[in-house]
Amino acid sequence: MLVAVEHLRLLHFGLLCAWSGVLLVEFVIESLGDDDDALASAARAHFWIDVLIEIPLVLAVLTTGAMLLAQDWPPSHVLVVKVVSALVAIGLNLYCCGVVIVRYRRRGDPAAVRGLRRRVRLSALGIPFGALAAYLGFAYFLR
Repeated sequence: MLVAVEHLRLLHFGLLCAWSGVLLVEFVIESLGDDDDALASAARAHFWIDVLIEIPLVLAVLTTGAMLLAQDWPPSHVLVVKVVSALVAIGLNLYCCGVVIVRYRRRGDPAAVRGLRRRVRLSALGIPFGALAAYLGFAYFLR
């Protein structure tokens, strides 16, 4: 059973690394320019990354995280803080995915795309929560 849990932890960690890489790529895409063509390109690229890669990765992270949590039930206080922090970060990321989908649907309206870009950037509020979850995850994983 311990081997299976260790494999699940490694899978969860690998999924988190992949998701982090996707977030970095999206950051770069969103930073490439402020003219209407660059914003429209970012809207298209970010949408397809979200739909084809990021949302499935987030669902896999949630699944493996839930499986790990079930293995360690009842959770310690530190684990509760980690899970809550992670869920806040994931919630803000899923909010961003929703905004990205709306922005893609309105990609023909440059003013709407520009306005929705500000809402996409609001998802950066999840970074401290994700960082806390990562820190606690490393501390918990290496115990």
